[in-house]
Amino acid sequence: MLNELIIPASALEVVKHYEGSSNQLGYFLKNQVWLPDYPPQVAILGVPEGRGSLCRQIADGPDAIRRNLYTLASFSSDVTIFDLGNLKCGTELKDTYAALKMVSEELSLMNIRLLILGGSQELAVPLILGFNKEEFDLVIVDDRIDNSENNDSPSDERYINNLPVGTSVSVIAVQSYFVGEQMINLPADGSDSEILTLGEMRADIKELEPLLRKANFVSFDFGAMKLSEAPGQCRISPNGLTGEEACQTAWYTGISTTPSWFGLFGYSPQLDPATSGAMMAAQISWYFINGVSKRMDEEPQDEATNFEHFHISIDGLEDPVSFLMHPLSRRWWMEVPSEDCTLYPVRIPCSKKDYRKACENEISEKWWKYFNRI
Repeated sequence: MLNELIIPASALEVVKHYEGSSNQLGYFLKNQVWLPDYPPQVAILGVPEGRGSLCRQIADGPDAIRRNLYTLASFSSDVTIFDLGNLKCGTELKDTYAALKMVSEELSLMNIRLLILGGSQELAVPLILGFNKEEFDLVIVDDRIDNSENNDSPSDERYINNLPVGTSVSVIAVQSYFVGEQMINLPADGSDSEILTLGEMRADIKELEPLLRKANFVSFDFGAMKLSEAPGQCRISPNGLTGEEACQTAWYTGISTTPSWFGLFGYSPQLDPATSGAMMAAQISWYFINGVSKRMDEEPQDEATNFEHFHISIDGLEDPVSFLMHPLSRRWWMEVPSEDCTLYPVRIPCSKKDYRKACENEISEKWWKYFNRI
């Protein structure tokens, strides 16, 4: 079915005209073959669709990013990467959504990582629908929250309202002057969603890793970045993520123990005459792939005998709170009791900071949120 819905990379003009050295990613991608019995670890999909945004020129974004991505350094032959090409967009916007949902349905069953070069952020909705999961973790990287209740607003400014039931939404890099305190405090209702302002994220970016580790999909809006570092934005702002912070976010997504997908949306080549924004988008994409190449299969299973275990007593709790740390990656999990688990408790990603809080007789907010959820 993929062949019917996607224009293969080999048929794209940007790929046809690529001529690079053997140490570049593009040289590697041009020579890759999709083996049905051995799907790649990472696939790349462009979605040249802009009708869901006021800035329709973002439809040209995927190939502009691809042109720069192909020139970046390649990876070890142990990492299998395949450029699928571009989605065949429909006559109407709803046709594109339907096609993207079908592609998502097929790719999600392959347990591979997917790098999506969009398009606008509302494309996350059909992508998530294709997973057909009762519970889905979505992390949005954006400077504002796209949940407008104005039906005249473009789709990418109100798509959060259309997410499937069961989608847990966390938004990071939010800028307070775009959303206000009332919006930032919305997750305080006991759900496991989070809203992190740009300042909170920047205070300790390592705390992002546990949040991204459990995400099924990370939707990155190019407009979340500083305009000076990322030209090509439709909603311009002088403040935002730096290039280093954006690349770190993509890398954390890549090393996730969950087969996370990463969507990079909102880049317009027409607003980037010097093409430095396209290179920035390419570098963010490259770091996602780099993260996948460094990841470890370290999710704690059963007794988790290959983990270090710590049991911390906290006043007010009948049983100690247990933490697990992988001795190689140094990543942490904590256990949350659940009546549904007859043998082993629920284990959720956390950081060393959560462990230190427990040692100081303080229960992590992550623990409480998940405990209330289950």
